[in-house]
Amino acid sequence: MHKVIVVGVDGSAGGYAAVAEAAELAKRFSADLIALSVEEGMPKVPTLMDEVDEFKRKKDQYFAGVAIEAKRIAGEHGAKLWHEIRIGDAALQIVRFIVEVDADLVVLGYKGHSRLALVIGTTAQKVNAQSRASVLIVKPTKASEAIWGGIFRI
Repeated sequence: MHKVIVVGVDGSAGGYAAVAEAAELAKRFSADLIALSVEEGMPKVPTLMDEVDEFKRKKDQYFAGVAIEAKRIAGEHGAKLWHEIRIGDAALQIVRFIVEVDADLVVLGYKGHSRLALVIGTTAQKVNAQSRASVLIVKPTKASEAIWGGIFRI
């Protein structure tokens, strides 16, 4: 049924819950599983190019750790995961990536790192509205939030 599944992962409890769910689906349907992380928040008016370079270095380092954890989780669920990083607005980058890889399902966490998301993450809302692929929004259980929260201090 599904051939290419994209999962958004940002290092949050919701993102890792989405990886676990996506991995189960990828295993069940023998689908390709691709995780996408999006680096947001580039300095608006950097005074030096060094600021941009330092920001990028820190984000790359952070998302390298996210990729390791996402691959571990996918492996525990019997799936192999590829990881990509893009820069820009998360919703826009996810929608573009879905088209680029011809995904038929995108799996997102209910809430990620956004400080503005109150009920459902704004990224998930935008992707759901704009994506040509089906969208599955995963809500972590209290038990999984406790586990991820203890590990990642969320």
